[in-house]
Amino acid sequence: MMATPHMVVGAALGRALRRPWLAYPAALASHFLLDTVPHLDAHGMFGTSRGGPTRAEATAAVVDFLVGVLVVVLVARPPRRRVMLLAGLLGILPDLVEYVPPLGPWFQSWAGAHWLVTFHHAIQHNLTPAQWPLGAATQLAVVALSLAVCLSGRRTAPRGQSLEASS
Repeated sequence: MMATPHMVVGAALGRALRRPWLAYPAALASHFLLDTVPHLDAHGMFGTSRGGPTRAEATAAVVDFLVGVLVVVLVARPPRRRVMLLAGLLGILPDLVEYVPPLGPWFQSWAGAHWLVTFHHAIQHNLTPAQWPLGAATQLAVVALSLAVCLSGRRTAPRGQSLEASS
């Protein structure tokens, strides 16, 4: 799955779960759950079957990550802002650790991480570019539902104040 859905789901979990000690592991676990959903990603659209990432694949991944950061920063609101931001990062952390240099190549070749890398690749439900309508639809639905969670709820006053006093 692209980075933006992973990050927005993490932020939504940070908003919805009242305890950070629940939100953070849930955001991390959501990454693996989302990877089981049929999706397109930068590698599926622009990558090659062997060798490193192509220039188009790397560009798409960086732009997607930056869009995800921007969306999460824009929707993360007090009083849950800090939790939403960190949960958004945890939602994409497995991909960052596995693919972004200099840690990624080392992590992929480290014997202690072999089981995690194997698991992460085995659960992927990557689609081909020819299946783009389904690949795009699943990600748009995930982002839309997650944004609804991030933006839901009534306006909250700072701790210790009523809404009337804060207006």
